[in-house]
Amino acid sequence: MNTRHLLLGLGAVIGLAPCSAQHTPITTQYLFNGLLINPAYAGSRGALTANLTCRQQWAGFEGAPQTGLVSIHSPVPSTQLSLGLMVAADRIGVSDQTAIMSSYAYRVRLGSGKLAFGLGAGLKMQHHAWTKVITTDPGDEQFLADSPREVSPEFSGGLYWADKQYFVGLSLPVLPRTIAPSDSLGTRGRLLAGSQPMLAAGTVLAAGEGIKLKPSFLLRKASGAPVQGDLNLNVIWRDRFWTGVSWRSNDALCLLLEFLPTPQLRLGYSYDMGMGPLARFHHGSHEVMIQYEFGFRVKAQDPRYF
Repeated sequence: MNTRHLLLGLGAVIGLAPCSAQHTPITTQYLFNGLLINPAYAGSRGALTANLTCRQQWAGFEGAPQTGLVSIHSPVPSTQLSLGLMVAADRIGVSDQTAIMSSYAYRVRLGSGKLAFGLGAGLKMQHHAWTKVITTDPGDEQFLADSPREVSPEFSGGLYWADKQYFVGLSLPVLPRTIAPSDSLGTRGRLLAGSQPMLAAGTVLAAGEGIKLKPSFLLRKASGAPVQGDLNLNVIWRDRFWTGVSWRSNDALCLLLEFLPTPQLRLGYSYDMGMGPLARFHHGSHEVMIQYEFGFRVKAQDPRYF
């Protein structure tokens, strides 16, 4: 990458940073880390479930986003309640953000499945290392000191219904609220955060001996941005091997591989081929996931697909 491309790319990252902050970060394998988009997902696996996801976006692009997620959730025995906890760390350029979110879900029987009502609450911490930015004016006062670490409350809400064949979820990963954070230049302002509504749904269809198809979609809307959609199709072979493809509007074409060595353990990898204006400046995005379910009670011949 020559100097001109580097400057153009860096400018694009800085320019996109405020937009990214208005979106809840989405991983390619979000359907198995559902707390990221919907607190009502807590306990839906029917067992104590731990998930670790690491994502390197725009590989080969200096300062590109990096995301790490750790989540754990479980139903509470002998109750209709479920609890969850998620820690998400994001870094892009000289900025980093860490969120700690708890989730609470209440499940009731509805038709052939269960409907969960979920609420989430936590904290988000942000920091900008402005002194690491190389500027054309070494004396620029706006970049002579790093920003103080900002801490703000976060709240979320959602509904999630699922049975053995279908699922649908509607969520507000950021409940509307009024906050007064410091902006990138250190001034104070009033900001009405968008609720970022999300709708996700999917099903599992038998397609032959030992083969199942799992189509699904996700729609989301952030303030000041167009609706973004994901269309996904997974092929499942003997409930142990998953291959999939996903198209994210105006962003990427994603390929996914997952392997279940045991019914409790899930290993996943995905690769996103960029389709946006920055695609020629990077080598795609990589994501790895490991998930384990403790005290697994679902029989191997009746596995969970959501």
